[in-house]
Parts: sequence; C-alpha cells; structure tokens
Amino acid sequence: MQMHVARRLSEAIGSWLHLEFCCYRAGLFSESSLKAAVGQVLSSFPISARGARVHADFPHELLNPKPKPGRKRELDFALVLTGNGLPKRNAQIVVEVKWAGSSHCTPEKIFTDFIRLAEIKRGDPNTTCIFVVAGSHRKISSLLKKMPFTSTGKRNFGIGISGNEKRLKPDPANLDHRDCFSSSIKNLSSSGFSIPESIMCQSHGLHPLQSGGDTIEFQAIAWEVKSISNTQLDPARW
Repeated sequence: MQMHVARRLSEAIGSWLHLEFCCYRAGLFSESSLKAAVGQVLSSFPISARGARVHADFPHELLNPKPKPGRKRELDFALVLTGNGLPKRNAQIVVEVKWAGSSHCTPEKIFTDFIRLAEIKRGDPNTTCIFVVAGSHRKISSLLKKMPFTSTGKRNFGIGISGNEKRLKPDPANLDHRDCFSSSIKNLSSSGFSIPESIMCQSHGLHPLQSGGDTIEFQAIAWEVKSISNTQLDPARW
C-alpha cells in the first residue's frame, strides 16, 4: 500500500528526530535543523515533471499576489520544476514546517500557514499541500490542545488530530476564533489573499507513538489541506 505524503513525512521526520536524540544530538534541534530531513524525504518522491527538484524558501507566485518591494513571501519547501522563464508555481508538493515551542509556532502563525497553503490549493488544485509540526512530545501535546487544532463552541471547528477529515470554519462570533484568526485574516486580505470560508484538513498521526514508559522524547505530525470552500470570508466582519 502506498503511504500518504503527509504520513510519510511525519513518520520520516519523527524517526529522524528519535535517531538524532539517541545519538545525543537533541541540543541541535530547531526549525532550521529539519531542513535536511524534510529535503531528503521530499527528494525521494517520484517526480511528475522531468527536472523537478526540492527547493527550500521557495517564493511561490500565489503567496505574492501584489507586487511589493523587498523579499517575497516564501514556502518552507516545494517539490517543483523551476528555472528561467518558468512560473514559480504548479509545484507537485509544498510543505510548511513549525517547531513546537519556538517563537514562530504560535496559534496565529499556524493558522496563517494553513491559509497560505489554502491559497496555493485554490490556485494550483493539483498541488499536495502539507503542514508539519515537530518537536518535543511535551510541547506538541500542549500545542495540539490549543487553537487552531481545537476550538470552543457548540461544534468543534478546529483542524483536529483524529485522522479524519475535519473542516476548519472560522466564526467571527466565536471569541476564541477572533483572538486567534482576526489579525491573520486582516493582514492576508490586505495583501491580496482571498480567505476561504472553510478549509478541509486531514491529519496523519503522531510519530513515533508514545510508549507506555514515556520513552519517546520527540515526535512529528502532519496534515494535508485537502480542499477549500468556494465561498470567501468577509474580512470586514473580523
């Protein structure tokens, strides 16, 4: 059975983290240290276009709808055919990565990454869009209990970790949603993004699974942005 892209990434990254931990190299862990592991896994996928390669910090066109001075918005990783005269889009796989516990791994920034991936899924529907979180077991466990993975209200509209498809549906009437999502929605909308009313996501499990003796120190988990709604959010309501 072919392993799903998100599962393959989370299992490979989680296994690599455990190997490095067993080799007493955990002190080197950070978001940037994941570059080698993610790059190796993505480079192992069969390419759909001859010449496609894995690129880090890829300035995807769909993340830069409005021309502006300075550095362009970039994806953490993209498996894509690129070069002179070729558009910087139509990637086979794109990946955003966060290290649990870092200053970059906040609920607001996680939500922003999912919206960025949703923007790519809208414009390039054949692209597989993946979000990965890696880090210590304790910090990941704490992170997954918060927004945007879980949500208060009559129904849980969070991203979820169950392994089932889950619809993230920001609600401006929900105070937790306003606190977590408002700034990202306003900032991205002003930059030319169309924010979907909902995003369908699916997680592919923590790896390695925690043992009975709590011997697993580091884990990874990944989600795929499966689809987005045709309707858009009204930024004025946020």
